[in-house]
Amino acid sequence: MKGIYKHTLVFFLLSLVGIIFLSSISLDKKDPASYQIVKEMFLRSKKITALKYTMKKQERFNGKLGMQLTAVKLQYNPLKVYMRQEVPKVGQEVLFVQGKNNNHALVNTNGFPWVNISLDPMGSTARENQHHTLYESGYAHLISILEHLTAKYQKDIESMINTTGTITWNGRPCWIISFNNPNFKYYQYTVQKGETILTIATREKLSEYMILEMNKKKVSSYTNVSTGQIITVPNDYSPKMELYIDKLNYAPLVMKIYDDKGIYEYYEWYNVVINPTFKSNEFDRNFPDYDF
Repeated sequence: MKGIYKHTLVFFLLSLVGIIFLSSISLDKKDPASYQIVKEMFLRSKKITALKYTMKKQERFNGKLGMQLTAVKLQYNPLKVYMRQEVPKVGQEVLFVQGKNNNHALVNTNGFPWVNISLDPMGSTARENQHHTLYESGYAHLISILEHLTAKYQKDIESMINTTGTITWNGRPCWIISFNNPNFKYYQYTVQKGETILTIATREKLSEYMILEMNKKKVSSYTNVSTGQIITVPNDYSPKMELYIDKLNYAPLVMKIYDDKGIYEYYEWYNVVINPTFKSNEFDRNFPDYDF
């Protein structure tokens, strides 16, 4: 009987050690806290000097979500951007190189008037049906908005950011991160001397298009405001954002941005290559793959 008890005790101890060992493996593989995931995304984004991707974007105009699908090559410092649209304007190309072409974008409309045209990226034609300009291509601008909100609500931020699940997105394992902002509201703002919608939105990290749309009955453009004019402005970019963050490189692959009416902006990044090596002439209008 003593032998039986002895073997039983040994088996129990071995089982206990096994449970502890397995538990330690589980803990090692445990996902990091939501806020840590987001902070790591911020850090990784600072190391991005170039990107290559295809973006599907849906932005709301006049109550409806439009859709564009565009292949993008992007290099920072100096800024170089090449875009080729697949939807809705098949074959439309945009090439921008900071310091070249009078800092205008070269556009192959692939349609009427059947010639290349140069456009100011901040002008009304280039911004038509666009929430953002080419200066805000890639991740940097959207991540800077999240960084701003994180700093603004530092005391409460860990309760505002939550992991709501995981998903395999186009073959990439991702965390689903939700940012809920109960502080979001609209208020009446008095325009100060020298201010425009652009300067207000840039300073406060707001959607300039949202401000323009909310005040469209009295404001016709991003710069058409006057000192002392009262306009409606949101206090933050969004009351809710949801991100799919790649577990392998901490890059956002999906970003859903809401306002008080629902989805305001929706972005998907496909075939993302971080810090690719571009050819020396890849941002030249005469590059063989382009049709300028």
